[in-house]
Amino acid sequence: MQSVEVELTDIAHGGVCVGHLDGRAVFARFGLPGERVRVAVTKERSKLLRGDVVEVLEGENEHRIEHPWPVAGPLGVGGADLGHVEFSWQSAWKTHVLQATLRRVGGAQLDAHLHEQGIEARVRPCPGDEATGGWARRTRVEFVVGHDRCLGMYREASHELVKVSQAPLAVEGSEELDLFSGAWAHVWNPGDRVRTVVASGSDPRLVIGRQCFSYPGIEAEPFVREDVVCGGELYAYRVHAGGFWQVHEKAGETLIRLVLEAAGVRAGEAVVELYSGAGLLTQPLAVATGSSGSVRAFEGARLAVEDGRANLREFPWAKVRTSRVDAKLVQWEPGNVVVADPPRSGLGIEVARALATSVARRIVLVSCDPAAMSRDVAAMVAAGRRVESIESVDLFPNTHHFETVTALS
Repeated sequence: MQSVEVELTDIAHGGVCVGHLDGRAVFARFGLPGERVRVAVTKERSKLLRGDVVEVLEGENEHRIEHPWPVAGPLGVGGADLGHVEFSWQSAWKTHVLQATLRRVGGAQLDAHLHEQGIEARVRPCPGDEATGGWARRTRVEFVVGHDRCLGMYREASHELVKVSQAPLAVEGSEELDLFSGAWAHVWNPGDRVRTVVASGSDPRLVIGRQCFSYPGIEAEPFVREDVVCGGELYAYRVHAGGFWQVHEKAGETLIRLVLEAAGVRAGEAVVELYSGAGLLTQPLAVATGSSGSVRAFEGARLAVEDGRANLREFPWAKVRTSRVDAKLVQWEPGNVVVADPPRSGLGIEVARALATSVARRIVLVSCDPAAMSRDVAAMVAAGRRVESIESVDLFPNTHHFETVTALS
């Protein structure tokens, strides 16, 4: 494998540091700014190189630590690309990425607008993560069964399966499933995708394909219960064990709090929710509007809509419908408040512009990708909206991902 030596000078979106060599940009995982490093090249293009830092030659950054999960380190599996960065500095890394992305993708108009609004976007750690360094906080972890019937994960940016014997990202309780002892070898088959699920209101589950197990060979119902307490209110959810749910154990509480604060929903108002998932936010929004108001939620995934309907049985004024989210839907479904939690690709320019020109007094955008968020917010600002707040929280410690909640009026 080819390797190069380069000095890393900056941090870029995607969990990489950047250097330059012979007129080409070098994007290196597992580096830190100011270091001169040796990079094992994993991808080469005419204008750039990508790879992993395999040796620090000079100027080791003060925030570098030994990666606690070596198999997820350089040239290893994905899932912990900031494991080499001390936890107390990961928020600074992500804040740099967020601010740089807002300037680069959002453009001069958005940058000037945020300055006028007195908004300095920052990423904050999730409460409680400091005690564990961000490890043991994930309620869902996924694996693939290898030909030897042992669990593995894919090497980063490849289809090569690497055997793993531990899951440091997983919350306490996942060890009850006894994944790595061989006890499950007769239950799963090579190529199976396996997911551990440790829900707050259910015993641990293992999902293998479409089947759900509580112990090897003992099938369980395909649903788990998630209980989220926020602001003294208990929100209870029934969720497909194999379906989507926020993976950080404090994500539900954190997102409900941030979205309710950003939305400022008043009793009796009409709320529209786009990409509602299993109803994590729909239920609190229904409580906020009260029975004199309404919540109309839209989601494209059928299983998520089933969960959403089950989770709204006590709130007849809140309805969820299977629907594609596009500009026409936004125009046909007006609301006093619109909350959108799109996938990583974001809203897209057309939907963002349709939202900006809607009658909504408040728009709340929940984003898991800063580039898509910057593009969408810039489009809404260009159409006349005003950013009231940007709150970012690190719901994916030891990875480069984070979540952002933006409020616009």
